Amino acid sequence: MNLIVETRSTFQWVLQILGRFLRVVPGTTLALVVYLTAARITRLLAFLLPLKVILLAGSNGVPHYFRPFLANDQKQLGIAILSAAAIAFYAITLFLEGHTKRLSDRAGADLMSAAGVMSLVDNQRAEMQGIYARFMQIVSGTLFVMVSMGMLAVLDPLLAAYLSAFGMIFYLLTAWALKGVTPLKRNWLGDFIDKQLPNYLSILSSVAFLSGFLVVLRPFLQEAGANVLVAIICFMLLRQMTATATGAIRDMVALAQKRHLADTLVMPDRQFHPLEGEDQRALRQLFGRQERDQLIADALAELRQPDQTLSVGWLDPPLRGMAEFSIVLQGSGGQVRHLRQRVFPPRLRRMLENEDLLFRHVAREAVRAAPVMARFMHGEHECIVYDAGTGVAPKGAALAESHRDFITALWCAELPPALLRIYSASHKPMHERLSEDLVARMDIAVDTDADSEMLHRFGDALPSIRKLIADLPLRLSNPGFIPAEIVLDADGAVRVLGGWGQWSLLPLGAGLPASLTNAEKLAALLAEVRRRRPGMLADDIGSGHVMLVANCVQLERTILNGKMKAGLALAARVLEGFESLRDASTAGKAVPEARKQGTAA
Repeated sequence: MNLIVETRSTFQWVLQILGRFLRVVPGTTLALVVYLTAARITRLLAFLLPLKVILLAGSNGVPHYFRPFLANDQKQLGIAILSAAAIAFYAITLFLEGHTKRLSDRAGADLMSAAGVMSLVDNQRAEMQGIYARFMQIVSGTLFVMVSMGMLAVLDPLLAAYLSAFGMIFYLLTAWALKGVTPLKRNWLGDFIDKQLPNYLSILSSVAFLSGFLVVLRPFLQEAGANVLVAIICFMLLRQMTATATGAIRDMVALAQKRHLADTLVMPDRQFHPLEGEDQRALRQLFGRQERDQLIADALAELRQPDQTLSVGWLDPPLRGMAEFSIVLQGSGGQVRHLRQRVFPPRLRRMLENEDLLFRHVAREAVRAAPVMARFMHGEHECIVYDAGTGVAPKGAALAESHRDFITALWCAELPPALLRIYSASHKPMHERLSEDLVARMDIAVDTDADSEMLHRFGDALPSIRKLIADLPLRLSNPGFIPAEIVLDADGAVRVLGGWGQWSLLPLGAGLPASLTNAEKLAALLAEVRRRRPGMLADDIGSGHVMLVANCVQLERTILNGKMKAGLALAARVLEGFESLRDASTAGKAVPEARKQGTAA
């Protein structure tokens, strides 16, 4: 990044936008600049005059720096006048700020009407008003800083010269830190400026203020006839200038980040179109064809045999912002090894942290997760290379069979108490999420008496449904079983590449695929789980319990998505399943009781 070029370009853009404002709403724009600048000055005076009152009141007689304005016997009069002036200036400040808000809103509405564009963003009128207000703040802030520097040049030329040199030096330092910065060529100062600009500006503002304060104190330290009143004025100007300059820079950067939208809303000859995101731009720079081939070759140097050729190809990733590459290592004898590399930008790092947490407690092999062959950083992106088996995903009946095997592995996985404790500390359990408040959201979709009666029955049964769900064991769930996320091993076993960053622990039955929702397949699935993990499931847990949980998970998701009519249909299905379980349980208890009565007779 070339800060000097960017600064020049931004200033030219700001002047173009201001020119448009002056053409469309000239009177309002000029009035706003005057009002905002005046408000800054009156606010400064409103806080400066009380200090003068304190100085005057705490002095014996009238200090020498007040004598050009007050006689020796006018001390009380001076206190009264300065106090009244402070209050008046503060009232004027409030009036000006309130008036500028009304003017800004009106001018933004006029600009919006003059632009004649379609609605491009939410709250577009408010967006336009915000853009206009920020531009006015930048202009008024710049004028205030210039006026203040002029006053400092008169009152304390050394302080004015110091602040000018300070600003220039740190501007050049910032330009040097950002020069030539790319996703691979970075430095700590450039990263700090780029990612924490408000903090960086605050530090510079504090350094400028504190060091400038020492310059203000210079005459007192040198005993060179210091003027207390001038020092106070310089101190207040210094504080207001640094805060105003920092705010103007922040506003300018914020507007520059919205430049494309601002151009469309303000300039009639510029149209809106989506721009490439920073993540995608960084991916292109870091993982272009030549760069990625060399990068992967270096990363796989220990895995790759001398006679193996390397072939790398782009794959459309399952998650936006992520990159994925297929890697094929082919030996001279025709042996082929398939790998997959996935690239995660910083904003997706949370998913990797969740995946790492899971696999610190559960073995990857136990849940059919693809083995990790290499892991490394490239720029700010984290790269993981997985063993992709045959590189082919199952299809048709094989896909359904693979999904059944995967669900079986998840349900049979051993979940350590530590993992259960960590998850429960971060997530509310499902039986608590299925609350009365959640169910009440479906009231709006009730159109008939039948719907009302069903929802009332569902509410009555809800405590029992929640208790039933709470009594079921928690099992691991992964929502990422889709063709783009799975491959087959040479022995036909499925390996799952992704979705592990979105894992959850849910009651038995959550995440059940549609291919396993009939009673026969569910019974076979539960029998297989009992065979692999004897004693994990109680004898009375059957297909009805699993389907109840699956429907409850779908009900919760449907309500959260705002599909209340579909939610009512699911609630009826959940209620039907619960009543069937309740009737079966009642019948099961009645048989032994009848046998006892028959024996007694």
